[in-house]
Amino acid sequence: MNILQVVSGFPPFNTFGTEIYTYNLSKELVKRHKVFVFYRINDLNLREYALNHRRLDGLEIFSINNTFRLCGSFETVYKNDVIAKKFGRILDQTDPDIVHIQHLLYLSTNIIEEAKKRNTPILFTLHDYWLLCAQGQLLKNNISACNKKNSFECIDCVFHQLSIKKNIFNTFYFLKKYTPEYLVQLAKNIYLNYCRFFSSSKIQAISLIEERVAYMKAISSKVDFFISPSQFLKRKFIEFGIPEEKIVFLPHGFNLDNFKNSQKISFGKLRFGFIGNSLPAKGVHILIKCFNKIKNDNVELKIYGQAMSYKALLGNYLHYIKKMAKNKNIKFMGGFDNRNIAKIFRAIDVLVVPSIWPENSPLVIQEAFLAKTPVIASRIGGIPELVNDGLNGILFNPGDANDLQGKIQYIIDNPNIIEKFKDNISEVKSIEDNAKEIEEIYKKLIAKNRL
Repeated sequence: MNILQVVSGFPPFNTFGTEIYTYNLSKELVKRHKVFVFYRINDLNLREYALNHRRLDGLEIFSINNTFRLCGSFETVYKNDVIAKKFGRILDQTDPDIVHIQHLLYLSTNIIEEAKKRNTPILFTLHDYWLLCAQGQLLKNNISACNKKNSFECIDCVFHQLSIKKNIFNTFYFLKKYTPEYLVQLAKNIYLNYCRFFSSSKIQAISLIEERVAYMKAISSKVDFFISPSQFLKRKFIEFGIPEEKIVFLPHGFNLDNFKNSQKISFGKLRFGFIGNSLPAKGVHILIKCFNKIKNDNVELKIYGQAMSYKALLGNYLHYIKKMAKNKNIKFMGGFDNRNIAKIFRAIDVLVVPSIWPENSPLVIQEAFLAKTPVIASRIGGIPELVNDGLNGILFNPGDANDLQGKIQYIIDNPNIIEKFKDNISEVKSIEDNAKEIEEIYKKLIAKNRL
């Protein structure tokens, strides 16, 4: 088969969960098939929408540069005709038997239309809520979970996108290059406040948001089949309008080789760890608030994650949480290469996943299980499908620092429970088995498309 994977980013430039999974799956599929990858890069030194081609580990890689310099409206954030047309050129060049979409963030939803024009079947793996939520995480700007009832509630969350005008990104990048950061932030805030004061009615804003929802439903109807790695996410998208017969629950697979012969390094301290992006949705501020109250020099918290910009209430989140940290046993370890994830887990006894957004199926939890590391995690989204409370880890109420502190203190007071949790960790699916499952879906979709 000729298989074309579509994803928002790709290693080595992007190494978040979706990108790592796509890389591992592509690496496995290329053993038996011709695999192409189309993804977005963000390089101000390149011409906007420039295409680049390279080879990596047997894969044919195509990248398109999108810095949003030419983005002039809310609609072009999710529907970009130029990107779609250039993707059409890639389709003609690679002639895939199937297009497997992992994520369209920073790309364009009408990529789907280009594939349908060529009668190419489309499989879409859902990794978050971006199709039904412009934020992608069902998380409000006040850092609380969103139980959206109407589009009016979306205005504050996506106001920065609604305020996009022609050349606004060019102006921003110019200021960022020649102006101190504090002045850039000041100019940004002045612009957004100006837009709020002089913007057209909320009715027009609601109309733009509802147009996005309607378009996402229409474009999703053109996808042949969906994969959801959690039952929770599957239910959300069935509620959104995807027919139940067009979506299947299928957990991710992992590269097990990275975790072979991985033994814990003895350190003399009980080590809790966080591994992930420094974003408010990940709830690290909840973890730090809790850990500030832990009074035990033999207990340590190690935070792994790179600095991430965030447009909402907590603009520089990493700076914010570092200022929060008062306990000297809270250690900020910086960014990490996912290829070294097993090495990181060797120095962690318990992983903490304090997310405040309804996570789909966090890869880091399953990586923890591969490393025989118990997990304390929020009782939210698809997480309870992975962490069996009291069996292979502990669940706590999302956003509740007191509840989290109580669960951490329980492990501190009963360290032998860690071995019990380890014994109850079940096996994690390999990427080899996952690829075989997906190949069967490919074959069925291709055969159905030829009828």
